[in-house]
Amino acid sequence: MRQIAIWALMFFVAAAIATLMLYDNGRVSMVWGDWVIESSLSFMIAAVLATITVGYVAIRLLMWLWHMPQNLSRHRQMKRYSSAQNSMNEGLLALEYGDWQKAEKFLIKSAKKSESGLVHYLSAAKMAHNQGALERRDHYLKEARQNYVDEYLVIGLVEARLLNEAEPEEALVILQELHDDSPKNPTLIRELAMALLHQQKWDALEQLMPKIRKSRAIVKGELWGLERQLIAGKLTLFRDVDALDEYWATLPKKHKFAPEILAEFVEQRIGFGQEVGLKEWIETVIAKRWDDRLIHQYGRLTLGPAFERLKVAEKWLLGREENPVLLLSLGRLACQSQLWVMADSYFKKSLKLHPQIETFHALAMCYES
Repeated sequence: MRQIAIWALMFFVAAAIATLMLYDNGRVSMVWGDWVIESSLSFMIAAVLATITVGYVAIRLLMWLWHMPQNLSRHRQMKRYSSAQNSMNEGLLALEYGDWQKAEKFLIKSAKKSESGLVHYLSAAKMAHNQGALERRDHYLKEARQNYVDEYLVIGLVEARLLNEAEPEEALVILQELHDDSPKNPTLIRELAMALLHQQKWDALEQLMPKIRKSRAIVKGELWGLERQLIAGKLTLFRDVDALDEYWATLPKKHKFAPEILAEFVEQRIGFGQEVGLKEWIETVIAKRWDDRLIHQYGRLTLGPAFERLKVAEKWLLGREENPVLLLSLGRLACQSQLWVMADSYFKKSLKLHPQIETFHALAMCYES
């Protein structure tokens, strides 16, 4: 609309000037020393307009020639970027098809020419890693560091993730160094926490927990799970039952009633030959939340009359008639109660559902008894 208004105004002005000239063409005289130039007004206006037009075109031409090298360079750069983008697209498509070799080839082809070169290098490193080409993987990571010095954080994260499975200790060192450099980065805190959990570095993970909670690097549900795994892991570190019981006494009820924590506590107490109170703990937790590991441990208890535990465990069969772990524990308890036929039946049903060496061994021990 604005453009139309401008053109309409220009047309109106031109029409007005042309109308005035039809009534009186006028005369223009210019004197310069002995020179006198006379012309009609219309010719003078046309000459001025022509001079302005020619001057404008000449200036534009000179500017174009002046900037031509820069324009050519920009054009070549845009062409390289376009080629790099096409290579990335091809690489990502190959990745979706699971063709890691082709994906690596296209991704690294234009890495140095692309505005997203870092993505090329890191993706190519992942593809090389998936193929077991560790030298190429390390080469791409090295290139990424040299060309993108400021992006050391994301490069280090990718390297740590790639090393985590085969070289977990090296991955942990990298994450620790990155964390020391950026202690408040939530992504780093999460990655470091997962690495410590994976390697069962319970003391180090416990020291990191305040930062994890403060940074909210891990969502509430996952944080509760991490805390349970940490406590269960710490229970494995004690070398005597007194220290174990002392630590257990410091735990709040919500942790004691968590099946994975109680299962580890029961495992340690059984290992120390101290089964007092374990029966009651397991029955209390199972009444609230089912857990196969606790059921497995219930059948391994030897303290007290086995027949009483058998009667309790048989109540758990309702709705779980085909749970092989429960059937194994029932077989053990029946065997301890010298109910041989019942034990044989439970063991064989468990083996039918899920044959495993432990069940065969328990059945053999029962036959021996």
